[in-house]
Amino acid sequence: MARRIIIDFDLPTERRDRNALIHRIGNFGEELYHACVDDGWASIPLEEIDRATSQLRVRVRSARRVRRISAMIEKLLDRHNLGECARLSVVKQPNQ
Repeated sequence: MARRIIIDFDLPTERRDRNALIHRIGNFGEELYHACVDDGWASIPLEEIDRATSQLRVRVRSARRVRRISAMIEKLLDRHNLGECARLSVVKQPNQ
């Protein structure tokens, strides 16, 4: 059964800081998109990345790959200095 990894970001209340963080989330999302394409076991639509403010959802095609994809996401979060403001959670996705 497929899973989704939900990445929730804690946004600051000050508008300037918030906009800067949303821009960084977009940059992170683009790199995440390319990593998912290269990996082949995960996916995230570019449209979702373009609209993202406080959350991104990554579809993982196999439950067995969740741990590896989570580790990849955490590395990218750290590379973009977003590790401190992001939380990962995993949810089951019904078969489609």
